[in-house]
Amino acid sequence: MDGKALKRTFSWRSHNIVKEKEFDFLLKKAVNLIDETQNPWKEKNFGRPPYPQKQMVAICLLKVYFGMPYRDIESMLRSNKSFQETLDLDYIPDHNTIQRAMEKIPMEYLQHLNGKLAMSFKKSDRTLPSMQLVSASGSSMNHGRK
Repeated sequence: MDGKALKRTFSWRSHNIVKEKEFDFLLKKAVNLIDETQNPWKEKNFGRPPYPQKQMVAICLLKVYFGMPYRDIESMLRSNKSFQETLDLDYIPDHNTIQRAMEKIPMEYLQHLNGKLAMSFKKSDRTLPSMQLVSASGSSMNHGRK
């Protein structure tokens, strides 16, 4: 080399394509796993009909994996037609509805789903985004592969 530094270029376009496929894989796997499990909480028999529990669990998983506030997840769902189709959403739940659903999901249920998702990613030789679970006692447990 003649003293010139090599200039490295990073392909953001390629990076974005990989990330989109990773998030799409995550969501589709999560939906399949959630379909195989029982509902995480008992429904009440009064009030407005709720959003389907399994859709709400998938939305809450997205919120946890992305580490986004509830309002940002609502905005992301409104703007991402692919997520809407994968989740089979006719209507987008607002941030308050997502927050109430998150409060209903037992920690053990999330840990179980996270373990199964981690295994799915491992089998497909992908890296699972880190999932930060915070228990009711305030201690955090990181169950995702880095």
